[in-house]
Amino acid sequence: MLDLKNLYRPKSAEEAVRTLLETEGTGLYVAGGTIVVPTGSPSLDYLVDLTGVGLDYIKIEDTPDGRALAIGAMTRIADLATSPELASPALRAIIEAAEELGTHTTRNRATVGGNVFAAHFPSDLPPAFLVLGASIRLQGADGPRDVSLEDFYARGSDVYRRGDLIVEIRVPAGHERFASAFEKTGRTRVDVAIVSCAAALAVSGGTIETARVALNGISAVPYVAADAEAYLTGKSPTEDVFREGGRLASASVSPRGDHRASADYRRKVAGVMAARALSRAASAA
Repeated sequence: MLDLKNLYRPKSAEEAVRTLLETEGTGLYVAGGTIVVPTGSPSLDYLVDLTGVGLDYIKIEDTPDGRALAIGAMTRIADLATSPELASPALRAIIEAAEELGTHTTRNRATVGGNVFAAHFPSDLPPAFLVLGASIRLQGADGPRDVSLEDFYARGSDVYRRGDLIVEIRVPAGHERFASAFEKTGRTRVDVAIVSCAAALAVSGGTIETARVALNGISAVPYVAADAEAYLTGKSPTEDVFREGGRLASASVSPRGDHRASADYRRKVAGVMAARALSRAASAA
């Protein structure tokens, strides 16, 4: 049971980081609060409430490389599903992942930044952002910096420092040439994923120019299926090709087993989810 002594309400990301680093005891950032009770330690002394830091937005920005998507970390999951800025085949996986996440009550409280950070839970948005080459903007003690989402999951402590706060998720320019899709299976529709998968394809002249496949629920962090991606590039977008891509994704993983599913079941389902996501992405492309 949580026994908190203080709740702080900073007005900026800089103040939030300063509060967490300078306050005595053990603290935690709280956004939507949907995982604080199930994951929060009884030794927590205080929370830093992020609702007043002004990070609730979805916008398209012009960059030197083209148009990029920026999503504030405090944006509610429910807002992704109805945002006109996400109404494109390229960003469809984000919408589908948002629609599949928990109950409507959870979606109305949970935030994008929290879902990206708590990928070990396992959460639904990370695979969708990974296949679109997303990065995160971290506010640290020495200012903001951008880190690729793949590095954030693969290299953990090398890129994430104590007190760092996710303030924005960025999908880079060039994503428009892709079409994407998201697939998920769980014990029930509202349960966390046994396996979730997102795929993105760029197809030109009947050939797959670029393919991306990412899985979650397999292990402690989301997984990019590089073997499947390498195989798919240069192939025709056919169902046989997608089944083989799914098989390669399945063969490359070392799943965990737990009370939701065995490791062997997760491995088999990973291949099915990958093939389905690839097929649906190709249909949109």
